[in-house]
Formats: sequence, C-alpha cells, structure tokens
Amino acid sequence: MMVGGEGGPLRKDGGVAFAPTCRRCLALIDRFYPMPHADQRLSLVAQLAADVVCDQGFAEVHGVPGDQQTELRKRIRKLVRTRTGHGTKIFCRESTIYAECREIYDQHASAHARVAAEAVSEFLTAGGEAPSRRPADWVVSWEAWDVD
Repeated sequence: MMVGGEGGPLRKDGGVAFAPTCRRCLALIDRFYPMPHADQRLSLVAQLAADVVCDQGFAEVHGVPGDQQTELRKRIRKLVRTRTGHGTKIFCRESTIYAECREIYDQHASAHARVAAEAVSEFLTAGGEAPSRRPADWVVSWEAWDVD
C-alpha cells in the first residue's frame, strides 16, 4: 500500500518529491481512459435525486453503474447548488449513491424526529407485530427509469 510521503523524499539531491497518495494516483491514471458515454437516463435520474434532496435534505439512488457514478454525482451537486445555493455531500457505496444537504436537512429535522418517534411508539404498542413500513420516498432507482 502506498502512502503519500512514506519513506521520505524520493530524490537523491535532497529535493522534496513525495509519492502521490493512492487517491491522487488513481485520479491521474483515470485521465488516460476515455470518458464513458452518458446514459440516456442520467439527466432524469439526476433531476429526480436533486428534487428529493431539495425537499428532504437527503436522497439515495440505487443501482447506479460504476461508469455513470462520477457524472451523476456532479450533476446532482450542480442542480442542488443552483436551486438552493447550498452544497451537497455525496457518498458512494457499491452501486448506491447517497446525497445529503445538511442545511436543507436541518430545516426539516423536527419533522424527521417526529416521524421517527411515531414509528418507535407504533412499534412498542404493536404488541410484537411489525408495524407498517413508511414508503421510502427518498429512494430513486436507476433501473426504474430505463427509457428505450
């Protein structure tokens, strides 16, 4: 495993020339590969995810192919910033993208807390039965919007 700066300077003359971090090295290598073609549903899914983030402060996009994730993340960030003026943190885990805008989420925090408290109360009073599940209106599915 390579760590930036591990082992000291790389040059014998004493000049500082540290090795790049893994993240930076992978970014440099990625430039040599051709850019993937944008999928036809990319704009639609980005708009839907940005709508959910602007409404609730967070969203999930499931089933996103790896070659489309970078562009989808860029578009969601740009749309949310254009609409609200707030920044967005976006995380990826396998084929799922998680988008979060803390400023918008904080505006709705009391409503989210109330819904969570009601769910716990419903579970405790259900007598051991599983309560009805709330629809996951913060989830957007990549596969659902396949337009041929």
